[in-house]
Amino acid sequence: MIIRPNLDNIGTYSDSRDNNLNLLRFIAAFAVVASHTAIVVGGDDAIEPLMVETGYTLGHLAVNVFFVISGFLIAQSLSRSRDMISYFSARFLRLVPGLFVASLVTAFVVGPLFTDQGLLGYFSHLSTWLYVPLTSSMLIDNGHLPGVFATAPVPFELNVPLWTLRWEALAYIGLAILGALGLMATKRRFAITLLAFAGLYFAVTIMTGLRETIAPVDHIMRFGLCFLVGSGAFIFRDKIPVTLILVVPLCLLPILLRDTAFYQFALILAIGYTIFWLAYVPAGPIRQFNKIGDFSYGIYIYGFLIKQMIIVIMPGLDAIKLMAIAAPIILLAAAASYYFVELPALQKRKQLAAKVRGLFKSSKDKAINTTSK
Repeated sequence: MIIRPNLDNIGTYSDSRDNNLNLLRFIAAFAVVASHTAIVVGGDDAIEPLMVETGYTLGHLAVNVFFVISGFLIAQSLSRSRDMISYFSARFLRLVPGLFVASLVTAFVVGPLFTDQGLLGYFSHLSTWLYVPLTSSMLIDNGHLPGVFATAPVPFELNVPLWTLRWEALAYIGLAILGALGLMATKRRFAITLLAFAGLYFAVTIMTGLRETIAPVDHIMRFGLCFLVGSGAFIFRDKIPVTLILVVPLCLLPILLRDTAFYQFALILAIGYTIFWLAYVPAGPIRQFNKIGDFSYGIYIYGFLIKQMIIVIMPGLDAIKLMAIAAPIILLAAAASYYFVELPALQKRKQLAAKVRGLFKSSKDKAINTTSK
């Protein structure tokens, strides 16, 4: 690995795919898997890694990494999209096909093998048949299937991490709204938007207890900040230098603010800037990772499920042994998801957009003809 000393800005690199973003997402996805291993082995009361040291779990911090990177890439996608139909077609194909197949596998392969209800009992439940449409549409966060994983340390839990996907989809919609309102058209407008959100963030965090009592409020503040930090990195890409000189003080800031209301804010800023330094500065052989593809989504949507299967088959495993057994299986599932589901779906984004435009045009023409009559 080569560390290049430089004072280039993010914009110097952002148009190229020669970066470490796929590697960072890969690491973040496995960090979520590793973090949840404590729960899979020890149950809901288990303490996940980094919780004591930072106040947040390793999985929590890794999901923040996902949202920062996503904010950057989705802002880039929005700026390059021909129209909102192209934008939403790409976003739909990024999330839904992989999740749909994972839901099918869960309900009709894993479920029948791991239920304690028997096949007749399992398939007689309405929840079995509703699992795929409800989960793949993100209408439910983490649905259960009858009798599945009943003997696991966290009984009946199928796929805990899926709850964040709804917020990812909402972030896509939120950014599109900002774009439609023209709030991303200039740096000044986006700066005002970012400052307004920061003001709301601190007002809710400092002046109310809403984040502690209403989970969606906390999610909006946390994910909204992560996503806008990433989007801001894209909007101001020609103004933000990429240098280790800034990484160090930004990483020290949350340590100094640990016991204040500014801690999470400082932590997300530190994570965000460090991500872009790691994405663009380390070079050399490490960049070869890009050639294998982006397995992060597959790791994320299959990791917990696979660990639950293993712990039911081999009860008594500790976290290290479970990860050692699960990791290669998860990687194989993620590779299959990427090469056979996610990548082929994404390659059809232009065709999907064209079909949607055709439907809109057809509906518009019919409306005009009806009016003229």
